[in-house]
Amino acid sequence: MASEPQFFPPAPEPAPLSPVPVEKPAPPRRRPGMIAVVLVSAILGGLVGSAATILLAPRLIKVTPSGTAVVAPLAPITNNLTEESAVISVAAQAGKAVVEIKTTITSPDMFIQQEQHGIGSGFIVRSDGYIVTNNHVVENARQLQVILRDQAKKYDARVIGTSPEDDVAVIKIDAQDLPVLSWADSSALKVGQLAIAIGSPLGQQNSVTKGVISALHRFISIPNSSTGVAENILNAIQTDAQINPGNSGGPLLNSAGQVVGVNFAIEQAQAGPGLGFALDGNAARDIGNQLIQTGHVNRPFLGVTYNQLDETTAAANGLVVGAVVTAVTPGSPADRAGIKVQDVITKVNDQSIDDTHPLIDVLRQYAPGTKVSVTISRGGKNQTLQVTLGTHP
Repeated sequence: MASEPQFFPPAPEPAPLSPVPVEKPAPPRRRPGMIAVVLVSAILGGLVGSAATILLAPRLIKVTPSGTAVVAPLAPITNNLTEESAVISVAAQAGKAVVEIKTTITSPDMFIQQEQHGIGSGFIVRSDGYIVTNNHVVENARQLQVILRDQAKKYDARVIGTSPEDDVAVIKIDAQDLPVLSWADSSALKVGQLAIAIGSPLGQQNSVTKGVISALHRFISIPNSSTGVAENILNAIQTDAQINPGNSGGPLLNSAGQVVGVNFAIEQAQAGPGLGFALDGNAARDIGNQLIQTGHVNRPFLGVTYNQLDETTAAANGLVVGAVVTAVTPGSPADRAGIKVQDVITKVNDQSIDDTHPLIDVLRQYAPGTKVSVTISRGGKNQTLQVTLGTHP
């Protein structure tokens, strides 16, 4: 059974041409999933994990977070362009809506309080100043400053809302008529398609890297230094577009300049550039919308622990594709509806549960209190149960 996600602090502000990321690890907590888990370790005070290390593309840290977020896109970019001209167009147009986020954190210390200055990235989703970024970029910051690409002016920012479990945050600056990015449908992503990352890696504002979508539906476990538990990202996008500390919170874009993901983590190997990971764009969009509208995320609660089954695993175990229930919370909506251990949840309403549509992502579409039809496979026979979703504790 897979462990829960873990989240990292923002990337440290670099010393000239020589940034040194500082990471804060946290102990993991267990959560379901049969997808291969990428173990995440942290760098703390120079202590480095042995084989590979996944960082939350942190802020660079040196010692001395009314309406929807789905907005009209920038000027359209023709899909028939060559790869080179597509990257040039995306950099020129989408880059206008990518911002640098500078943070000031006062670290608690019994004897001496130290200030930490960090750099992360974000992108504007509404022309009146709403910006999506990572929670780990802005958490614990006592001061936030946003710098736009085409403006020398720096804006003070405030946190609108955060979702540490998803590593998503929305902040706002007081400005109008800003360039914005639109969201693509990330469920339509294909492995091998062009991926473009824009952000402030190592403090270098509006840097552009390109690669491809290397894999989909990755399970990433990341330590959350503020909560002391681990958090799971169940549907991460893997890319070989170079991601570095400071890229956190910046967009991963398709060739049309639309957001398909939010860059958040790096797998660092002993040699070579490693791998980059982005939060799934559809999930980040939905969470961002809720944060803009209400300042918090209301999570639906079914009350099951489960393992996601793909075709190979299901066939090997004589089961069907879906989410096999490994535990049911007593008194939960699932318990009251009659869902049992070893049931395989195959549908919620008309949406099939599979690798492309994990149960957690499908449930996220519904508000607490919504009544849904849950189709299960039990002993080779299908049943449909009516479940009224609760509010996640």
